Amino acid sequence: MKSLSHPAALMVAIWAATIVLFYASPISYIHAPGTAAWTIILGGVALFGLGAVLSARDVRSQPFSASTRPLDNLVIVCTALGFVGLTAILIDKLYLSGIDWSSGISAVREQRATDVMNNIAIRRTWLLYFGYLTFSFSTVAVTTFVLAGDRLRTIASLCGQASVLPTVGYAVLYGGRMPILLIILLVISAGITRARQGKTLLPGGHWLWWKVALVAIAFFIYTNQIWQARREINRIAGYETFLGVAASRWEMVPSPLVDNAIRLGTIPANLAMDWLSIDMYLTHPPTTVQRMVEHWHEFSVYGGLYQIGSLSPITDILAPSLKLSQTMRAELSMIGAYGWFPSAWGAWIGDAGLLGGAVSVLIWGWLSGICYRRTLETSSVGAQLMMSFAYLSILVSPLNGPFGFANSFLIFLSFAAACVWLSWRDRTNGKSAPIHSDPATTA
Repeated sequence: MKSLSHPAALMVAIWAATIVLFYASPISYIHAPGTAAWTIILGGVALFGLGAVLSARDVRSQPFSASTRPLDNLVIVCTALGFVGLTAILIDKLYLSGIDWSSGISAVREQRATDVMNNIAIRRTWLLYFGYLTFSFSTVAVTTFVLAGDRLRTIASLCGQASVLPTVGYAVLYGGRMPILLIILLVISAGITRARQGKTLLPGGHWLWWKVALVAIAFFIYTNQIWQARREINRIAGYETFLGVAASRWEMVPSPLVDNAIRLGTIPANLAMDWLSIDMYLTHPPTTVQRMVEHWHEFSVYGGLYQIGSLSPITDILAPSLKLSQTMRAELSMIGAYGWFPSAWGAWIGDAGLLGGAVSVLIWGWLSGICYRRTLETSSVGAQLMMSFAYLSILVSPLNGPFGFANSFLIFLSFAAACVWLSWRDRTNGKSAPIHSDPATTA
């Protein structure tokens, strides 16, 4: 694990696995990435790695020694903020938004997506914005628990574990899955941070391995149920209809071997459609980059709107005459890229253009390297939190940019706020000491 803990090494490993998965996948795409698209993708990996290596060179790794400063209040407060935020979102969505929920969550999700595309105004209250700003702090609580759960008191440990619920509740309310996947990846990211410091992947004494396994199984079952619900809403009654939708909307077809196995009944059709849908979600982002290459002059530079979903309603309120979000949706729909994951490289191109995206990726790698260096050289939990977010951004890069995955920009802000508070506390109570060996282990 330590060999992959350097941001550059982890990025290379993740994208090596992504490319293998793409070509081993039993589906093929009409807009398969060509030379230009793969050059952009591999160039992004190289630029990120260069930035990370430059900022983390000459790092002096020290033996780990846990800080004795308490973190219980941070975990408890962030958990409370998460539940307050979820409550605000629930009140807005269930009572103030005017949504008719009688048709079911999946149907509401489809209708809202249609309304957005048709530029139909969506009723939002200040509670929704307040909820978005606060519920993301629950991710700080769960990450801090994973990083330092072995030195939290009982009440803080319970809060840290319960802090997964606001994100899960948010995902269920919106009929989505990505927020739950983000929590799972955050736990993995925090585990990598712990492993790099010579600790176990997860804190002991909380049955966490069993709990993580149960969450992963529940997530898989929930994902398949969503696929089935969406097929029902879109009247995809059988495999032949599924093939037609996949070809026309997704521009993908299963391999002849898999297709024959499904037609012969060797593979159950419903199970096959679930798995093919999951496979499509995991492997299609390079095709979005290819679409960008094919339609290079047909979309604009969106300056953050592409990744940061919360900017769209804000720009609609502050500058409605500019119609920034409407223009973005129209342009992306024209090239077939709206609603599809673009990978990190496509996301940065959408927000900053080719040259600006390259600079952004270099800075992203450079900042990740700084977090890595700080994590190894000090006992700062704030640095560990930011390192965990940096790892998260690498793990999700095959799907989206660091700020474009399931409200990850707001999560970044909550992590940054916690880091600032921890740094202020350390300065107030005495500077964060360099990591040093425990005398008991060196005697």
